[in-house]
Amino acid sequence: MDIKKPKTCLLTVTNQCVLRCKMCHLWQLNTAKEEISINDCKRFIDSLEGFGSEPIEVHIIGGESLIKKGILELIAYISSKGSRTVMTSSGYTIDETMAQGIIDSGLSMLNLSLESLKPSVHDLLRGRDGCFQQVMNAIGHFKSIGKKGMKLGINSIITALNLDNVVELAEWVQQNELLDSLYFMSIMRPFGSQVDWEWFKRDGCRELWPADYSKVESVLNKIIELKKSCYKIENPIGQLQSFKAYFKNPDHFIKSKRCNVSEQAINVNAIGDVYICFFMDKLGNIKTDNIAELWRSEKAKDIRKQMNDCRRNCELVVNCYYENEY
Repeated sequence: MDIKKPKTCLLTVTNQCVLRCKMCHLWQLNTAKEEISINDCKRFIDSLEGFGSEPIEVHIIGGESLIKKGILELIAYISSKGSRTVMTSSGYTIDETMAQGIIDSGLSMLNLSLESLKPSVHDLLRGRDGCFQQVMNAIGHFKSIGKKGMKLGINSIITALNLDNVVELAEWVQQNELLDSLYFMSIMRPFGSQVDWEWFKRDGCRELWPADYSKVESVLNKIIELKKSCYKIENPIGQLQSFKAYFKNPDHFIKSKRCNVSEQAINVNAIGDVYICFFMDKLGNIKTDNIAELWRSEKAKDIRKQMNDCRRNCELVVNCYYENEY
């Protein structure tokens, strides 16, 4: 099998967070003492040069990435290597000083999480009062100081609790000149929770799952029409169609062929463990191993074979690394 260079790197810099989101349980993990340092991350970024040619795009996530001490220094370091850098944040900690620091770091794109224009709905999903206003404040800071080439987008997770609000959100993003994009994700097993393919039937998660498929279909059809009308929706139409198939029958694999994730990205968790797929064995750890060697190792080849045979709808296939099939 010809091993291609990874397209992106998903780097989780911390599991710690200021919020208590219903869609994510990373904040419940007691990993603070084991988490990778900024120097660990810098050495890892240096190791990516072992793949040669063009720099690999780096996506920085958490937890809440912006509470990681030294995070802006890390972004500046990655940017100095020529890599495109993308960060996802709740926006909760972004005051004017932080906003200016983000701009000065050279970050290529910042995605702010926003589930609804109704403060009560967004705050309920994010688990802390005032979250909605903090996102609005963050957007206001970037409006005041300017983006200076940085792209500013919105990420929104479709759940039962905000299903009635997502079309309105798409309209709002379209009309907001400061915002460059909107990316929808479908609700999946909460990040950081135990692997359970029937998670949506369990207490604590059942309320997130849209039980009325006819409503899901209607809303997604409206989103697809907005996409066709050149709205700022990043999702390809094929992915939005696959959301319908997923919500209709989450046990049925949405891809007609195989998992397409195996050559997409290097995935690193907050303690430095390296994965091709978070549901398969880890390859190694960035604190001790050479990433290019891990990527081309026999263990990596075995994992890719397992992935090719996998027929599970996971967040990597449905949301993060969706690929149209032709």
